[in-house]
Parts: sequence; structure tokens; C-alpha cells
Amino acid sequence: MDGRDRTFLLLQVFLCFFVFASTEETKQNCSQVQCPGPLIYYNDVGCTPVYKNEGDCCAYKYNCDHLDARSPNKCYIKHRSYEAGEFVNREDIKFCNKKCACVTGRESTGFWCFQIRYDYGFDFDPSCYLKRNIYECGPGIPTCHKNESEIPRCVVDGYTYMAGRTFVPKNEPWKWCICQEGYKDGNFEPFCAISEIRCDVEYYQNKEIANKNAPVYDVTEHPTISCTNRWRRQNAEDTVIPNPNGPRASEENSSGGEDLTCKFGNLTMNIGDELSRNGDDSRCMRCICEVPPTPTCKTDYSNCF
Repeated sequence: MDGRDRTFLLLQVFLCFFVFASTEETKQNCSQVQCPGPLIYYNDVGCTPVYKNEGDCCAYKYNCDHLDARSPNKCYIKHRSYEAGEFVNREDIKFCNKKCACVTGRESTGFWCFQIRYDYGFDFDPSCYLKRNIYECGPGIPTCHKNESEIPRCVVDGYTYMAGRTFVPKNEPWKWCICQEGYKDGNFEPFCAISEIRCDVEYYQNKEIANKNAPVYDVTEHPTISCTNRWRRQNAEDTVIPNPNGPRASEENSSGGEDLTCKFGNLTMNIGDELSRNGDDSRCMRCICEVPPTPTCKTDYSNCF
């Protein structure tokens, strides 16, 4: 092999390494935390992400058509339906629930569950903590020391957690961790596990989904990893404030007839449109159509109308 062949071979190896490193870097940077929209809600109710280009990190819309076909007299979870009075399959039961059934209430049909309860029957001593396992339900096993200073602690992202406390690493929001004895600085088993975040909206919020209400997050929360039990519900005073710089629906749909609108109750919003702020509940709330079909709503009490 002459000098030119060696140079060419080295160049090929370098290019392969560069492409591989670039691909790995792209994968590492493609965290959902960077993407707009109420993504944890979409994931929870089984919507499908739609990307403009192959390899894109963020979806520009989600397909939630299956929600429109649902019956108000049934319960749904993970694309499966249950009749009123039917018990839920074990694989569909929420963590820490013992048994669940689909029941018909006064206003809507939803799940009713027996929860596993734990009672150790003693007053907790400051020198004790609950030794927990990331894969087990329940608060954990009481573990006591001579004094509180002996309880293990974990320092994570500048915060100190006592043993038994849970935390989410700032740079690894897809992990769920528990402070335990022996933790140093590695967010791996048995201290941490990769968590499929589920807010269980379908268990308790069937009516909100059916009415096309929008989940509401605090401005400090990120709707890609945060769960919420707050919702914005449509009222007679709600109106859509058009985005002055955004295309109208006719312009967006001119190529391929694609629906790029958000639905809120019976209102339709184009990309960038906002909901009006009126009444006590929404005057500190900004709802904008970012990633259809559900608007992203956040409350900011430092910016109220």
C-alpha cells in the first residue's frame, strides 16, 4: 500500500468516525424536552407523532383521530375499550392499583380502582427513612439509624435528597431515581430506571378528552415530561385570537389538504393562534396552537391580564 492509499484509507476512517459521532450526537440531543407541544398528553392517550422529514427530532403534529371515534359510554386505555361493568386486564392496570373496572357515573364513564394501601402503624421517627425499590409499589421498608445525620443523602444537580426521596436528573429527564445508600454520581440501576412517563389521563379524564379540553401546565413545568390534573374547559366567552403573522388554514391546506389546526371544544385554531383570556381561571393563562391538534396551555401568575 503506497502513501496515497494510506492517506485515502485514513480519510475514509476519519469520515466514518465523523458521521458516526455526528449521528450519536444527534441522537443524544433529540430529547423530547426540546420539542414544543403537550407531548406527554399525546403519548398518554396514544396519539401518533408525524414528522416533516425523516430524522427530525420533533413532530410538527400528532395524529389523534382515534379519539374522535370513541363512545362516551365506554372506557378506553392503550387503544383498548371496556364496556361499563367490565374489569380491566392486569396489563392495563395502573401501577399500585389492585383491581379496576369501567363504571358509568353521573356525568361520564370512567375507571374505578381499588388502590393498594400501606400502613406501618407507627409514628415516623426523624432518624428513620423508607428504603424503597424503583421497581416496587409502596412507600418502602422503614429503616432507622441512631440519629438523623446517619441517614444516607444524595447530592444531585446542586440539591440534597435524603434516602427514600425520588428525583429526576436535570440532564436525563427520562429517568426516575430514588436516593439510596451507595449513590454517588451515576444515574443507573439500582438507583434509577428509564421511566415511561404516564399521567394516566385515560383513567380519570375521559370527559376532558371527549370534550376536547386542553391540559394546563404551570410556566415552570414542561409539558413534555410533566403531568397535570388541571384543564381549560371551553366557555361561552372563549374566542380565538388569530396569529397576525401566521398562514390561514386555506394556505396551509393548499398542498395535500393537510389539517394543521388545533381543536378546543368547538373552536378551531391555526398554528400560532391563541385563546382569549377571560374570567378568573384564564386571565393568567396563555393557550397557543403549537403542535396540533391540542393547544398548549400554561399559567404564568406574573403575567396576568
